[in-house]
Amino acid sequence: MQIDKLIKAINKLNKDSKPKWGIMNSSQMLWHCNKFIIFYLNEKKYSPNYMTYIFGSLHLFFLRYILRWNYKKYPKNTSTFKFFDAKRSSNLIFEDEQKKLIESLKKVNSYKEKYLINTFHGKVDNWTLKEVVSGHTAFHLNQFGVY
Repeated sequence: MQIDKLIKAINKLNKDSKPKWGIMNSSQMLWHCNKFIIFYLNEKKYSPNYMTYIFGSLHLFFLRYILRWNYKKYPKNTSTFKFFDAKRSSNLIFEDEQKKLIESLKKVNSYKEKYLINTFHGKVDNWTLKEVVSGHTAFHLNQFGVY
């Protein structure tokens, strides 16, 4: 996980940064990335259903074998799960979201367990956890032209 590069990019953002695509503003994007990490680390209980498991398995297959972890090829403007849909965010303070995301990334980077079982991708190894989180974050930082 290239934590230093991600943090440097996060610090290049400001509350008025404009996206190259999509409808999120910079505060919403930081909130979205924070929620994604909370979800991926199972820090918030989420009740899965059979579609979560099916979509999660297909998504991991897509990342590994179609994109081969190249997030620059990831389709833009795709829909997301309700839990981390930025439309749900309100009264965001840019600096707070920025700090939260940096702390969340540090937590993921220091994760030592060999495996993690999450609602979306099931059992993933430590490398996959860090790759998915850093890739997702880098994708959105690229959306704002800072990564």
